[in-house]
Amino acid sequence: MGCNSSTAISGPKDGETNGQAREGKAVVSASDKREAKKKNQDFEQAMMFMKKVPLLKGLPVDQHPVLAQNFEPVSYKAGATIISQGALGDAFYLIQVGSAIVENVKEDGTKEKLATLKAGDYFGENALLRDEPRGATITALTDSTCLMITRTKFKELNLPDKLQFANRRAVGAGGMANQATKAAKPPSQKTGPEMELIKKALKLNVNLSTIVSLDQRRLDGFVSVMWKEDVKAGSVLIQEGDLHADYFYVVQDGEFEVRVTETEAEGTTGDKFGQVVSTVQAGGSFGELALL
Repeated sequence: MGCNSSTAISGPKDGETNGQAREGKAVVSASDKREAKKKNQDFEQAMMFMKKVPLLKGLPVDQHPVLAQNFEPVSYKAGATIISQGALGDAFYLIQVGSAIVENVKEDGTKEKLATLKAGDYFGENALLRDEPRGATITALTDSTCLMITRTKFKELNLPDKLQFANRRAVGAGGMANQATKAAKPPSQKTGPEMELIKKALKLNVNLSTIVSLDQRRLDGFVSVMWKEDVKAGSVLIQEGDLHADYFYVVQDGEFEVRVTETEAEGTTGDKFGQVVSTVQAGGSFGELALL
């Protein structure tokens, strides 16, 4: 992709002598020319688009041509199913044009809307990162074009390590551990002060610094995929004893309590939610195990 097709020397046609063919007369069909032109156009459009995708902003610019050469444009009509819940995943997608709806298909066949994706959003990474079935069904809301990369190329380009993907296996705020699963949201727009708040919180998180190296590229990557969400007082974000961490949080406003349930030997506090051992205020962060 992105290069002109090679010119081939054909054998003699009807009415053409072997001598004429040996003279090096190049024969390129009109369809070959159209295909080469379309490939160049797709490559240029992919390059322009990738510069605007938040997920890719942490990559060096010289990596964009490599990605553009390996992503393939695929078109879908409105209403077409792009990926199906429960299916084995073999590709990762970036929405270039259009929009799509993310739905959870319940056992009775009914569908629950989880999110709406637009141009610049991505999906399909979990099946490739963790070799797990598709967690939701995604359907084109409008006529859409996606840039698709196969599992093989996804891993050959080492994208799992180069890109900072949002964790989409999360339990949303506002309930206990058995609450319904809630999909991650698309990244939200952030002001300059908000971006600085996130970066400062990341740097101040002592546990996080032992998990990952926070260079500027990685900090920008974290900032680019985060979204803003309001949390009501009394909501449980992380439940003690959960086997899987879900979201990483940076507190912009308000205060959160960290509680630990005491064992019978340690005594009881009379509070069913456990004893308060610390608080996290504006500028603080928690949930760093979700980044593992």
